[in-house]
Amino acid sequence: MSHLVKRWIPTLIAIVSGLVTLGGYLIQNPALVYFRVHLVEWAVIVSGFAFFLGLLNILRVHGRQIVRRRQGWFYSMTLLFAILLGLLPTVLSALPSLPASVPSQEEVDHVVFDFIISPLGGSLAALLVFTLTLGAFRLLRVRRSIGAVFFLLIVVVILLGSVPIVGLERLAGARDWIINVPGMAGMRGLLLGVALGTVITALRVFLASERPHSEF
Repeated sequence: MSHLVKRWIPTLIAIVSGLVTLGGYLIQNPALVYFRVHLVEWAVIVSGFAFFLGLLNILRVHGRQIVRRRQGWFYSMTLLFAILLGLLPTVLSALPSLPASVPSQEEVDHVVFDFIISPLGGSLAALLVFTLTLGAFRLLRVRRSIGAVFFLLIVVVILLGSVPIVGLERLAGARDWIINVPGMAGMRGLLLGVALGTVITALRVFLASERPHSEF
């Protein structure tokens, strides 16, 4: 009985829910569409609860890190401060009487994006340039092949094409072509691989070959 409850009942629920949802998208049957809409709404609610539990887990883990003053506790405090800063306008907006001096959620989002996320993104991009260049030179030193030389050439064209210097307009055009043609082709290949992996995982769940929902 315990084996039935732990393994086969969750598997049956997952298979039936997945088939009903898939059938609601493929077959325009009013009953299937009705159940598909409600199942998707329930999935959104479950995702909200999962997000809330994840947030509580982050608060618990990093709060313990701060209280015990472990290594890296300052970064944990920064993370918790950013989370509370993002939640504060939402909590205050739910109050019946909100002071005019309290910033709105949109203003806080603009401040966080302009003064935190955007500078961090620029710093990460700058570090990525040096890391990519160093990796290209190390590759050329360890393995001198046509592929390594071609990789180093692509890196140089991409980097120089991104620099706003007069006289490098042709390199800028070559950079745009590399990003839009072979780069986009590679990105589409990755997206196709992700889509195929998603389909295969769904089929494994439908066929009860994989049961992540019953492994507890």
